[in-house]
Amino acid sequence: MRRAKTPWLCIAVLVFLLLVPYGLSAAKPVQPQPKTVSTEREQQFTYYWYAARHAIDREQYSDALALLLFCNAIKPGDGTTLCFLGVIYDGLNQKELALDMFRQAYEADPRDQWYKYSNALLELRTPDGWKQALQVLQNAATLNPNNEELLAQLLRMYVSDEEWKKALSTMDRIDAIKGYDAYSALTRYGVYVRWGKAKKAIGALDKYLEQDPTNIQFLIFRMQILEQIGARPAELYAMYEKILQLDPHNLGVLNNYAYYLATHKGDLKKAERMSELTIREEPDNPVYLDTYGWILGLQGQYNLAIFYIDKAERIARTASPASLPVINEHKAALVKAQQKALKNKK
Repeated sequence: MRRAKTPWLCIAVLVFLLLVPYGLSAAKPVQPQPKTVSTEREQQFTYYWYAARHAIDREQYSDALALLLFCNAIKPGDGTTLCFLGVIYDGLNQKELALDMFRQAYEADPRDQWYKYSNALLELRTPDGWKQALQVLQNAATLNPNNEELLAQLLRMYVSDEEWKKALSTMDRIDAIKGYDAYSALTRYGVYVRWGKAKKAIGALDKYLEQDPTNIQFLIFRMQILEQIGARPAELYAMYEKILQLDPHNLGVLNNYAYYLATHKGDLKKAERMSELTIREEPDNPVYLDTYGWILGLQGQYNLAIFYIDKAERIARTASPASLPVINEHKAALVKAQQKALKNKK
């Protein structure tokens, strides 16, 4: 596929979320025995707890810390208080104390205090911490079978660990909560792509396209993966044409279609017309300029072709360095072809 691909939103979304840091080991959660608190002490707890929250909102962390420590003395097993203590210690860059508070909060209330503890473990970036954070999430998911946010985080960790079947099973659980939708389809597509299951990835797209057959993004994803697996040109031409019927001014698709025609001995005049549309709209896009120059060169218009590729190269040096290798490769090939053509004329 050409460099100017439409972003893989879900994959982009998956790839970004998969680069999660690693952390420490998690202690086995133990529920403390509830302590009886008098009505007066309960009122004190409520007053100081909300005062602490207001102090945090005003970024008065020292005051908030003192108030929360008092609350913790009244109710030492209150998971929310312990969690807020962890937040304050973390804000004060006392990471070990923060981790300990998050651990205690989780031990006091593993059903609801999993989030900060698992993240604190991951932030320490150790393999053992990653493993323990995963255990925290798995335990929390058992206690919270309908927590979509929790399951989504667990899914991301499974994908990062290349536990494809567990990731898909977790997606099934999410679907059972909120229903099947585009997010589900793209997540499955992304998992199958990373797993190397191209046909299943296409199947995930096709399932959603059954209910939304004009979804441009899904059609583009389908076209991209068909190209990657070397589908027949006729099948790809049909996909390109279908997308352009729905969105005739999609510059990325026009560029890619033109380039595909050029590299697969297709209709070069058609490719030139499509490519010309892209540089009219974006005359300083180095990828589009390179495509146009390459198509002209394949038709023997070397001087004009090299003019456009030189322009592409100048712009790409600062705007798109990643595209320079292909641009330079095209330029070298065209210069060589031009020299050969001139030699044959003599």
